[in-house]
Amino acid sequence: MKTACIIQGNIREGFELVLHEMKKHFDVVIISTWIDEVTGIPLGDHSILLNEKPSVTGFSHRNYQRYSTARGLEEARALGCDYVLKWRTDMLPTKLNVPLLITWADTDIPSFLTSRIVTCAFRNLTVYEDWFSSIPDLFAFGHIDMMELLWGDEGFDYQRMCNPPHQMLLDEGHEWLEDNKSGGLWCAESELYAIFKDRLQKKVKKNLTHEIIAQDYMRLFDHPKLGIVWFGPNNSFRPIMQAYEHSWWSEKKWEKGFVKKNHFGYPNISFLSPFKKKANKIFHFYEVWYQRKLFNKYMACL
Repeated sequence: MKTACIIQGNIREGFELVLHEMKKHFDVVIISTWIDEVTGIPLGDHSILLNEKPSVTGFSHRNYQRYSTARGLEEARALGCDYVLKWRTDMLPTKLNVPLLITWADTDIPSFLTSRIVTCAFRNLTVYEDWFSSIPDLFAFGHIDMMELLWGDEGFDYQRMCNPPHQMLLDEGHEWLEDNKSGGLWCAESELYAIFKDRLQKKVKKNLTHEIIAQDYMRLFDHPKLGIVWFGPNNSFRPIMQAYEHSWWSEKKWEKGFVKKNHFGYPNISFLSPFKKKANKIFHFYEVWYQRKLFNKYMACL
């Protein structure tokens, strides 16, 4: 069994630490970045992919993320890797446990598939209607066959700002695409989910909902178990938990099979909104403080 980590994106602050950490855990490390980033990459026993950027960025640079990840998956396949982690260049996991990820991926594997998708629970928003639900784009782990279903670019049109599946347009109509807010409402994580759902339905030959996909085809866990440090500019850290407006999955909710549905789009402002915003700022402050604590402890052990 051979494992690979695809570190994709621009070369940013903290990248060398991320690369150093991933090389401790994986048989193969693949850096999938852009041709103009060559000067920022250290040499070593890792694969370096210097890609040309797609001519169309996609909303919130979703085309860039898809392209660099898909090229990394091609390299992992060519190198004979069985399990793949998709990761960012600016996130350092201080508590990574790859054998546990493999165990989770291989538990109760659905028929006709090679693993579950292991990912963080907090970004898995379930909404009505189902095509607009989401899957986190920060982190994913699984057998390479499943990772290609999630992040591969077969049939993906890089000349478009967004790529809704054909079945989604049949079910939902084209009207929502014409809304000037569609790029923000149908976020990168929703496009990732819709394409994955479409491919998964074709593979298992039955209709699926977000709840079924999350429960039966994924393994969700709370992101603090990875001990993530998310680097920002000038030696700062970025909060991971965001979007207070919606309710989210958690590992406990996933284990109990409980999920609350939200309507597509942003919720209406209520009298509680200002209090939620203030609470969110407190949570963000704590999260950044905790990341610095994790980082200091990590550096002390190097």
